[in-house]
Amino acid sequence: MISSLFVILLNSTWGAIQSSLGLLLFLCFIRKPHFRYKGAVVTTNAVLKHIKFKGGISLGIFIFVTREISKEQLRDSALIRHEYGHCLQSVLLGPLYLLIIGLPSITWNILFKNWRKKHNKRYSWLYTESWADKWGRTGIDHIC
Repeated sequence: MISSLFVILLNSTWGAIQSSLGLLLFLCFIRKPHFRYKGAVVTTNAVLKHIKFKGGISLGIFIFVTREISKEQLRDSALIRHEYGHCLQSVLLGPLYLLIIGLPSITWNILFKNWRKKHNKRYSWLYTESWADKWGRTGIDHIC
């Protein structure tokens, strides 16, 4: 419980930039299913019509995934754990998160998709993604 409050508090202050952007996106998807996951709000089936993006995005305490995931599936979802890892990166990096994590992550996901296939690189090869995987698995209690 304390760790969730810690994540919410720091992402609402130190990570206010990305959490504010996350809140705006959350309002765009207000009619989609939402669940709590540790210190984050998860929105599922968050698809924008004109943007072909699959997977998820984390902005502060807000996590958005493009596929539908039930509340029962949250605990076992590698995607949710990964995005929660980004949420924890936001706690650490605060206002630097978008520059150090967000921009490289989005670029890696969208612009380097064909390059990754050609060079047989896993998505988690990039530092932002392997870091999010690790922190998403271990959680805030093991980090602090």
